[in-house]
Amino acid sequence: MLFNSLDYLLFLGIAIAGFWALLHHRVARLAFIFAASCAFYMAWNPYYIVLILGSTVIDYVCGAQIFAIWERQRELEREAPGNTYRENNIVAMAARLERSKKRWLYVSLATNLGLLGTFKYFNFFSSASADVLSIFGFVIESPPVLNVLLPVGISFYTFQTLSYTIDIYRGRLTPAKSVLEFAFFVTYFPQLVAGPIVRASELLPQLTKKPRLTRTAASRGLFLIGTGLVKKVAVADFLSVNVVDRAFDQPELYTSAEIVVALYAFTMQIYCDFSGYTDVARGSAMLMGLDLPENFDRPYQATNPAAFWRRWHMTLSTWLRDYLYFPLGGSRGAPWRAYWNLWLTMFIIGMWHGASWTFVVYGSMQATAMVIHRFLFKRSGRTKDTKDSLWLHIAKVIACMQFVVFSRILFRASSWQNAEDVTNQLLEGSTLLGHITPTVWAVLIGTFVLHYTPKKWFASIEATFIKSPAAVQGVLLVIVGAQGFSLLLVCGNHFVESDVPE
Repeated sequence: MLFNSLDYLLFLGIAIAGFWALLHHRVARLAFIFAASCAFYMAWNPYYIVLILGSTVIDYVCGAQIFAIWERQRELEREAPGNTYRENNIVAMAARLERSKKRWLYVSLATNLGLLGTFKYFNFFSSASADVLSIFGFVIESPPVLNVLLPVGISFYTFQTLSYTIDIYRGRLTPAKSVLEFAFFVTYFPQLVAGPIVRASELLPQLTKKPRLTRTAASRGLFLIGTGLVKKVAVADFLSVNVVDRAFDQPELYTSAEIVVALYAFTMQIYCDFSGYTDVARGSAMLMGLDLPENFDRPYQATNPAAFWRRWHMTLSTWLRDYLYFPLGGSRGAPWRAYWNLWLTMFIIGMWHGASWTFVVYGSMQATAMVIHRFLFKRSGRTKDTKDSLWLHIAKVIACMQFVVFSRILFRASSWQNAEDVTNQLLEGSTLLGHITPTVWAVLIGTFVLHYTPKKWFASIEATFIKSPAAVQGVLLVIVGAQGFSLLLVCGNHFVESDVPE
């Protein structure tokens, strides 16, 4: 069920109506949205509901067991040792409890990462292993292949459930009050398919309170849904159909200049696609009195790779920072170790988006760029408070943007051969732009101009919408919906499900 479809809008309307109808019945309200979320997920593939429910049950049990061990450890700490023999017993018991706590954490890690690795990365590692072995003369004609669909949203809900058990293990979170509450958190439909990655510490506390919807929150939710649909349909889908897909499917038919335009178009397409989905997700949640975290902050205004990843898919970047980079040691210890921790974290961010050699190289490029930036920054004598001149700031934004745009060849290419074909055509040197229509130019230039306007301008537009009478808001949303529907009719079957990478 696509966010940019009439089916989703009808589904959302029913879900919101049921949610508020059960305002005074917390358990029934949670059960209703949980059932709706399962139906939403099963609309894609009914069989894979077993995976997400299985992961939910296992992580709920692991979290409960880890917390129970924590409670027992605290009891032991409160017990005053009466003699040396008893003190030694308490120390031994505490050590056994710590090992047991780790075993439950490992069960959660093995289950979630095992499912993610099997469904998303098995085929890649199988073929990659065959490629490596062939170098040493061991030829495998047909490496094993898992002929199954990738479960939608598995990268998102895997990280969400892991945050739950890890935070309980660290003593930073208490378990959900019931398996229903935890299942609501895992399967909540607005963020299930394309994020943002919501941590248990962010959503679970909201479920314990009676929801409340103000006029401002409702208006903001509608505004986010409207802007999200505009990003998705009017920009992302339009650019995909009219230039990006064509250029990457048959690069030999396009000049070097047209390939450059296609790369800029894809850069804006993937941003509007992903951030548009996030906007709709956040807006949908707001209409139920719930807040989901922001995921994008005008990333193409970044002045360096580190700033870019602080603005792009922020919930993924901060998740890996808190659950991988910091546990590895972060920037503590020897300089080489800090650079390795940074490189590995950024490489995994790249690989998270896809399983192929193109993403291996893409992740390596992003990781290396981050390491180089950190190395140069440390030796520049600059601090976080150092201000650039206007022209230097603009130059840095332009330079960072070029790195983002041209590295996206690997992000978008369907295969390594496709990436080579696009790159060769890019370097060919021809300058004609006959395939780029005036409408494509208008959409592409217009969206980039809007992206680089001050953030406060967009905030003022949002504030004006929120203050407008409900009738005016309704008319504006109908206009947006009508325009989107017209685009769908014009483009027909070209608009397919977003392949926002996970």
